[in-house]
Amino acid sequence: MSEPVSRQRLSVASRSLAAILGGYLAANLFVPAFARLVPMPPRDAAQLALMLSFVVFAAASVWAFACRSAARAWAGILGAAALFALVVAALPGGGA
Repeated sequence: MSEPVSRQRLSVASRSLAAILGGYLAANLFVPAFARLVPMPPRDAAQLALMLSFVVFAAASVWAFACRSAARAWAGILGAAALFALVVAALPGGGA
């Protein structure tokens, strides 16, 4: 196997992991963060956040393959997840 082909496969594998694992992490952190931010009854906020988390997961998957490099894909997705975690840690308990 030539070097460029194996490097390309490694990049695709890394982007796939970023999309799957990073997207899952970001989507799961989005739910409590959004539920804490939106001014709704807790139960409704949690349901809306859960529905929107599928959009977050899809956006993370698109982002992983739209970036110039796998490192940027990881940085963007983990950055979003860190932002959601910061909101969860900073705000008092919500509905999720």
